[in-house]
Amino acid sequence: MRILDRYIAREFLRYYFLFAFFFIAIFVLTDFFTSIHNLKKEAIIFQIILYYILQIPYLFVLLSPISVIISTLFVTSYFGSTNQFQAMQISGISAKRATLPLFTAGLIIGFSLLFIDNTLVYQANRISHQIKEKNFMQIKKAEVQKNIFIAVPPDYLFYIRSLNTQKGIMQDVLIYKNSSPQTFIIAQKAEWKRKTWVLEKGRDYILKKEPEEKSFLKKIIPVDKEPRYFTRTYFPPEKMSVSELTQYIKEYRKSGFDTLDLQTELQFKFSSPFANFILMLVAIPLGIIMRRGRGASLATGLLMSFGYYQLMALLKTMGRTGAVDPFISAWIPNILFLLIGICLIYKME
Repeated sequence: MRILDRYIAREFLRYYFLFAFFFIAIFVLTDFFTSIHNLKKEAIIFQIILYYILQIPYLFVLLSPISVIISTLFVTSYFGSTNQFQAMQISGISAKRATLPLFTAGLIIGFSLLFIDNTLVYQANRISHQIKEKNFMQIKKAEVQKNIFIAVPPDYLFYIRSLNTQKGIMQDVLIYKNSSPQTFIIAQKAEWKRKTWVLEKGRDYILKKEPEEKSFLKKIIPVDKEPRYFTRTYFPPEKMSVSELTQYIKEYRKSGFDTLDLQTELQFKFSSPFANFILMLVAIPLGIIMRRGRGASLATGLLMSFGYYQLMALLKTMGRTGAVDPFISAWIPNILFLLIGICLIYKME
């Protein structure tokens, strides 16, 4: 049985990695040719190449489910069309036992991607994001944002009348420090220098039984959050790690922001890796029943993938808008396909 298990697992993994990198190549080439006109004149070729190399881990996690579906259909339909499953059954091996290596591979892939997404993918996304900002022209957003109200854990609450993210300058800043001694700070200007904020021309109001007032020309506050932190576009949530996204949710809640979009993204970070195993539950019996060529397997796999991704996109939108609880929106696609897979496997022989 070990020889048979290794044979089935090897055939599956061969197709899995083949399709994964095939789809990654399509996405990378498509993105390159659609973004080439956005390259800055001073863009460095080496950094552009590095940027697309660093996209591979993220795209691998994103496109893994479709690779699992198609490779599973390829292997099972091939074994069925060449009567290999029939030969196994004659030898006393049931179809469920014969496909056990596929189920095992699906589980390993799911847990591995959950780990990779929060380690390798997260770090690669960070670096690629920095490279993109330096080498690609972005759609210009308003450099100056107004009326920002945000908490900066653990002690500070900011109100900023005007923030220039490019220059790192705040105008008309009100800061409340909640730790002892509680302080209310008013400053005409704050500037980002040497990884800290320097306040200019302001007053300190120390809130004691007998309040004290002190004026200052310059004052450094121990806040190391760079200018983009004070906006809602600091880093794409889908490219954050679970721990960082969880921290952002806590911070934005304290700031009074709506966090439904972040909560939804967090739940999908847990549910998406396990889609690899759950979709395999549907693909295995379907491939055995089909017993057709590779063209039919590819078409069926693409159709299944399209249905899953569309359902996931719909529920993600519903979770972000509050129409459905973020936890429920993230797990409904998996639960639905899980039930379908269990029914098909129960009837599979």
